[in-house]
Amino acid sequence: MCITAGVALSSELRHATTGSPIAYLWSSLVLKLQACKYLTDSSLEPLYKRGALPALQELDLSYATLCQSAIEELLSCCTHLTHVNLTGCANMHDLNWGCSRGHIAGVNVLSVTSSYENLHELSEQPTRLLQNLNCVGCLNIRKVFIPLAAHCSCLLFLNLSLSTNLKEVDVACLNLSWLNLSNCYSLEVLKLDCPRLTSLFLQSCNIDEEAVETAITKCAMLETLDVRFCPKISSTSMGRLRAACPNLKRIFSSLSTS
Repeated sequence: MCITAGVALSSELRHATTGSPIAYLWSSLVLKLQACKYLTDSSLEPLYKRGALPALQELDLSYATLCQSAIEELLSCCTHLTHVNLTGCANMHDLNWGCSRGHIAGVNVLSVTSSYENLHELSEQPTRLLQNLNCVGCLNIRKVFIPLAAHCSCLLFLNLSLSTNLKEVDVACLNLSWLNLSNCYSLEVLKLDCPRLTSLFLQSCNIDEEAVETAITKCAMLETLDVRFCPKISSTSMGRLRAACPNLKRIFSSLSTS
């Protein structure tokens, strides 16, 4: 079941938890709130404070004006989310999912300097079900950090394209297969530990050959690499990139496809 909601969402969800005629909302799997400009930071509280939509799997908040903390609270409590769309969310800031007491899709991530007890607590955090995360055109994102400790082993698709101020990406996801960083013009640092990554899109990124070469060495299954219109990567770099990742089948460059 799919719900496309507008400004009355908060009121409807409050009633949904008290057995009103719209209690069918409880079985909804998809919630679309794209471009709902009147949503406030508290509009979605029924979802993560009163347990509305317990079966929710897909959430579309594209172009919403919610603050980052409200989005994080929602993600931390809706544990069954598999698809999240945050495209164009201007208030989304750095996705630093390894920071002290930060949230990553429902996991309380502890700082590196945590005590042994806290580290034990972290190891017991459940694996999240998130499979697809879209953050296209989030202009305030400057850094993305998803460590192995964030328990995102189900994450398959990550789209950060058109996030033009994104400078650093550090992602370690065991099952990530598709990563799009196209048109992230400010990108300079790329660190990947994604052994099952098969497609990497870096079109129009300001990243140099050495950074790409180092990043793909830990992506043994990479088959497709798009480096078209990357000013710091020339056609002469193709040999080094292939040597860094022998499994590569297709490299798209500005001058040719090899």
